[in-house]
Amino acid sequence: MKKAHVASGNDMSCAAFSHLLRFKRSHYPYSDRYLSEVHNSPDTHARTEKQHMVQWFEDNATHGLGAYSRQRPNKSAKNCYNKLENAASLLWIAEAAGLEESIVAAAFEAARQAGDHRRACGAIRRIITWSMIIESL
Repeated sequence: MKKAHVASGNDMSCAAFSHLLRFKRSHYPYSDRYLSEVHNSPDTHARTEKQHMVQWFEDNATHGLGAYSRQRPNKSAKNCYNKLENAASLLWIAEAAGLEESIVAAAFEAARQAGDHRRACGAIRRIITWSMIIESL
């Protein structure tokens, strides 16, 4: 990883993180299972969580468009991860980062039991922190 992409300590730019995600597989077991058994992604313009996340992190580094416009681009992948409100996407990122299956399985179960999507995302992030993602990559 080039130093220019690291914002501080355990962060990197959204653009650099998006670039890393481009080289990951489209499908992983727990994120696919979450989509089919618990809750399909509300984002219907992407065919896979990979496409969704590559584009989402890339777009966060811009001013965005329409409903997704923002006053200032978000340069921090850590902030983007912590604001993400899609449990399947969080699971996909964890699997793409190569976290141990037992950790992802625990996060999947916590999300399944959490109820709505916001609580599910919070449950995942209590188990899978950004630091774990960046260290695994």
